[in-house]
Amino acid sequence: MPGVPRSTYYWMIEHPEAERVDPIAGDVRAVRRDGHERCGAGKIKAALERRGVTASRRRIGNVMRERGMRARTRADGPDRTGRGPTRPGSRTSSAASSTAASRAPAWPVT
Repeated sequence: MPGVPRSTYYWMIEHPEAERVDPIAGDVRAVRRDGHERCGAGKIKAALERRGVTASRRRIGNVMRERGMRARTRADGPDRTGRGPTRPGSRTSSAASSTAASRAPAWPVT
């Protein structure tokens, strides 16, 4: 392990229970549970600040990643592919781009 003295490394092997636990991990889990597991790091940060706990969004994100938590997105819902809007006429559908090209004004080229 880079940056860790050899003596500390061997001590850590003999004492696996001494693994570092972030003190805000319980608070993050509680906020996430209260939010029906839909909150991401930004919303959790705001909720913790309302409770008086100060932590950065990056630190909260690290706690979430270490514990396997992930914010729920629209793509996680039923019948969603996660590729954005797909209804005809929307800005990203192929039908919209083909009709928009046919309606574009023909500028005179001189």
